[in-house]
Amino acid sequence: MHDAFQVTTVVDKLTRIESIFAHGDRLLIGTGVGQLLIYDIKEPLVADDNEVPEVTLAKTIKTFSKRPIEQLDIIKEIDVLVSLSDGLVNLHDLRTFELRMALGKTKGANLFAIQTMVEMSPEEQIPVLTTRLAVAVKKKLLVFVWKDTEFYETKELNIPDRIKAMSWVGTTKICLGFSTEYALMDVEKGQLTELFAPTAPAEVGPMSTLNSLYNMSIGVRGGKPMITKIPNNEMLLARDHISIFLGLDGTPTRKVGIEWSGPPEQIGYSYPYVIAILPKHVEVRNIQTLTLVQQIELSNTRFLNQGKLVYVASTSQIYRLTPYSFSSQIDQLVEKQEFKEAVSLLDQIDAVLVENKEKKLIAIRTAYAHDLFRCGEYDTALGLFQELDTPAAEVISLYPEIISGNLSRHTEEEELDLVTPANKKRRDNSDEEKLKDDRSSIRSRTMTISSQSNRKDTVALTGLNLREAVRYLIRYLTDKRQKLARRLNGSSIKSPSTNKSITEDEVDNDELQYEATIVDTTLLKSYMMTNDALVGPLLRVQNHCDVKECEIILSDKKKYKELVDLYNCKGLHSKALDLLERLGKQSDGPLRGVSHSIRYLQKLGLEHFDLVLNYSRWVLEKDPKQGMDIFIDDLAEVETFPRERILEHLESISGDLTIQYLEYIIEELHDESPEFHNRLVIAYLDKIMNDRENDDKEARNTLRSRLLAFLTESSHYKAEKILSRLPIDDLFEERAILLSRIGQHDQALDIYVYKLQNYTMAEEYCTKIFQEDSAKGEKMYLTLLKVYLQPSNNEKPLINPALDLLAHHGSHINASEVLAILPTNTRLHGLFPFFEKYIRETNKNRYMDLIVKNLLKAEQIQVEEQLMYYRSRAVKITEDRMCPQCNKRIGNSVFAVFPNGVVVHYSCKEKIEQTQWKIL
Repeated sequence: MHDAFQVTTVVDKLTRIESIFAHGDRLLIGTGVGQLLIYDIKEPLVADDNEVPEVTLAKTIKTFSKRPIEQLDIIKEIDVLVSLSDGLVNLHDLRTFELRMALGKTKGANLFAIQTMVEMSPEEQIPVLTTRLAVAVKKKLLVFVWKDTEFYETKELNIPDRIKAMSWVGTTKICLGFSTEYALMDVEKGQLTELFAPTAPAEVGPMSTLNSLYNMSIGVRGGKPMITKIPNNEMLLARDHISIFLGLDGTPTRKVGIEWSGPPEQIGYSYPYVIAILPKHVEVRNIQTLTLVQQIELSNTRFLNQGKLVYVASTSQIYRLTPYSFSSQIDQLVEKQEFKEAVSLLDQIDAVLVENKEKKLIAIRTAYAHDLFRCGEYDTALGLFQELDTPAAEVISLYPEIISGNLSRHTEEEELDLVTPANKKRRDNSDEEKLKDDRSSIRSRTMTISSQSNRKDTVALTGLNLREAVRYLIRYLTDKRQKLARRLNGSSIKSPSTNKSITEDEVDNDELQYEATIVDTTLLKSYMMTNDALVGPLLRVQNHCDVKECEIILSDKKKYKELVDLYNCKGLHSKALDLLERLGKQSDGPLRGVSHSIRYLQKLGLEHFDLVLNYSRWVLEKDPKQGMDIFIDDLAEVETFPRERILEHLESISGDLTIQYLEYIIEELHDESPEFHNRLVIAYLDKIMNDRENDDKEARNTLRSRLLAFLTESSHYKAEKILSRLPIDDLFEERAILLSRIGQHDQALDIYVYKLQNYTMAEEYCTKIFQEDSAKGEKMYLTLLKVYLQPSNNEKPLINPALDLLAHHGSHINASEVLAILPTNTRLHGLFPFFEKYIRETNKNRYMDLIVKNLLKAEQIQVEEQLMYYRSRAVKITEDRMCPQCNKRIGNSVFAVFPNGVVVHYSCKEKIEQTQWKIL
């Protein structure tokens, strides 16, 4: 509660006041003996400086009426004072107060209501100033209409009951109050709509409850009906001690009405308050929150002049309710820490009435949020902070050090001083001003509760309360984080045409970065308190967490995975890898082993390749098989690593790893670089030579098989470079393959025959070449035969292998050359298979040649017959023969004949062929 109005007695010791009306600087009073009292008033606009109105009796008209003056109002547009006296409505000159006209039709009237509005004419659509005077006469409603100061018409409408209260609520709608009900009347259509009609049994909800409560009020007490038009197309209807809000269509607009402390005598509206006269006091309520703002102890008051000039009167005294300035009222509310009421008041008033309204509204709402937080209403408080976009540091500082860290407040509570200097002055000098104005002013005896007693108790921010507050803080921080991200992204792509200097932009960006840091760091702390499973997702995305502070928190809680994510996001890869190495070498723990280091190293990419090489060493030494995934896994980052440097690194660790990597890049990545192919062969050779002394012959044979397969399949290595690395007394098969690769086939065959003594391999060698190139293969068979029969190392000729070769492949070797190199002592019996196969092959080739010859001859005969057929064809050109293309005679022109016998000019033939015209 606060002082919205200063109450001053302006007129007293009058006899039988029956009506009052104030306009401009005049106060009109109608008495019970028919006198009209006119007072001139000089008053301050607001009551901030405790100035009181100066009231002077300007004129008394004793013969204004013979009966009590029951109601007064004016029609300013036609300069008329309207009065109701002795059941008749009269129109008086507003300046001289002389009677202009007595509205005879209104005889028996008990009430009238006036409305002036600008309306559009239905035909010309021109704005017209329209005044309507509604008069209640028994069970009729008379409506007098003036348009642009000229009397227009009178309407007479029948009403089902006597009207006890009425008020214009729309352009053509007037709300009527009867003894037991209310109704809306459209004066243009003559349509009457009953309000608060009995609701259907199925209707439930807040509105049906409100109607039921109102109907109960009507039925129980049957008090005086009252109608008050308020802004936003609402009206306030009262019965007994209940008032509810309705729209202009008669439907309730709010779930909650006003419950007065007693039955009001009169209700009025003065922006932005509803004022009600009760038997012992006057109540002032906020129209928005319905809160009791001020309770003024004035007994036996009956009359109320609403609007800008608020007067309250009893039968003998008149009081002026002068409003305090809105700034002063707001300062009072803030001082009493009634922030919600202050916000409501600021929301309703125009910006021109309060200096820096928006800034003041934000400051008060922020203070309100602080107060809600202090009282334990964390959901509402944080929601308000979020709506106001309050700086994160201010919100976080409300929490204990475990959450706020360095932002924690040193004092238990900090009060916000939002009291303006004007309000301080008014408060400090209040006693002096009271004494000064005691003779002419009655101060409002307001039931104001002191700020200490009105203030709710502070809720301790510990235990469950702290966890609840932190949960709502997470919601606030998440929203703030999104807003900061948008602003940071916006500042990073800011147009160079902005007016801000580069220095200002850098400062703004630094402030945003700082706020983002405290937001993310606090969010991490909040997650650690409420749900630590959310810490990982926060740290795995782009964040602004303070590394030092979060490092301590995560280390203390042994959240090593999350700490690695933090290092990774911040680009502190050395720290992350040091931690993974230290934890990976332990025998237990969630990060033991090498798998986590492997995954981390794989994702570093080419930019941090030196780190990959450095920290992969301990992984490869601890678990070579799994560690090789760093370099051979199917990942985009892995494939971009420089292969030459990887090989150098692996060679410094293990030859087996070198072989594995070379096999991977050649077989999986299909690298055709001769350098890598050579290095793989050399690596095989080095491994084989190093394992000669080992007893594991199976492993050595397996490795040799891989080497032989590679030498056979690959075509990218340089055989000349590798031959020099082969031992003289070993690896003959490998040497044979290398010799064959450089074209030294005789030496290769010599190794197969005399070093390996494997005649089958020698024959297969020749067969393979024969399948690729038959002519070259025949030479290979002859070369092998020479190796058998003409050894170069003083060996005995190998007659039997030579005969076997001739028996198997003799058909591919020239017989004359065979006979020339065969020893003279060779038995003819041994050559029988050779001669048989050779003769059979020769005869087969001869017969095949004869068949081909005869087929070709038959084809020649067919072609000759076809030629004779075409030569025997004749075309007869007569004088009448026409060309079907140009429709001209063929005559002696050059002509062409189509296969179907059609004859055309030779020049027309080409046209026919171009258009693809088929002549049938």
